Amino acid sequence: MDSHLVVEYLRVLCLISCLMIAGYSDYSKLIVRDKIWILWTLPAILLLFFDFLILELSIWNILMISLLISLAASTVFEIPALGKIKSINLQDLSFLLICLFGCVGLIGGLLNYIDVEYYSLISGEEDINTTIWWTLLFSSFLIIIFIITYKIGIIQGGADIKALIWVTLLTPSWYFIPKPYIYSHTSIIDYDDIMFQIPPSLVLFLWAGSLFIITPPIFIIRNIVKGDIKKLSDLKTAWHATKMPLSEIKEDNIWLLSDVVLDKSGDTLNTVNLFMPQRDNQNLQDKIEYLMSKGLKSAWVTRKHPFVTYLFFALIPMFIFGDPVAIVMS
Repeated sequence: MDSHLVVEYLRVLCLISCLMIAGYSDYSKLIVRDKIWILWTLPAILLLFFDFLILELSIWNILMISLLISLAASTVFEIPALGKIKSINLQDLSFLLICLFGCVGLIGGLLNYIDVEYYSLISGEEDINTTIWWTLLFSSFLIIIFIITYKIGIIQGGADIKALIWVTLLTPSWYFIPKPYIYSHTSIIDYDDIMFQIPPSLVLFLWAGSLFIITPPIFIIRNIVKGDIKKLSDLKTAWHATKMPLSEIKEDNIWLLSDVVLDKSGDTLNTVNLFMPQRDNQNLQDKIEYLMSKGLKSAWVTRKHPFVTYLFFALIPMFIFGDPVAIVMS
């Protein structure tokens, strides 16, 4: 077993361990502290660094690791404002230095690896330095996309985004982890026939989403049996929520998906079902009391689904089947 393969299996162990701890925290407490991602970023960086030394990659590739680190760090640390440069502290200075190293790796790579045939790059015919540098560049763009999807509300959970970003940092591409079981232990699909694979973090998100998709039919059947679906608008929430009497809602780990529309005099005009909870500063009990004062006796509620836990269980199909998109395309 060569040194690179050893690092690959250490990376898999790191991936399983971190997502298991984070997934359990998300399931039991519905929160994943930033310190988990900060703590597990250290072995992720060291594994990349040692892997690059084993592969004898260029200094530009090694410095490109800093670009990924700086993008990932922006989700757990406050980005220092250039206007406050006079009051900069050690944390801000470290962040700026990491950004500087990353920019040097980016510029150096552009000068050395920009002249490339993209077909050769995708097919793996380019030299390893060029391939890895472009891989890290695409991974940087992917991290930026994850951050944007959270900022604009496409993905609601901050921990979910941090988990996907951490996976991107740990495994920028399939080159850094062992081949999925279907390729290495079966003859169903020849790995050499796979021309293109989406990044492991996106594959993990797809598999987790697939596991998550199983739940809506269960919710709908349950709500039909209970007789809670009485009008068409109830279907907006019935696929991922249940109806409960307001007086029985005691837990804080749920979202209220019912609200009221008031007329000009402040009286209840009608009730509405929300696809996602409203973002406001009102706590749960105050919201319940408000709805009760407006005449509501029950409301649609949904538990805060621990998506990081889904990401952990999604490791199983990812390690067995790999990229489902690549399988379909092949």
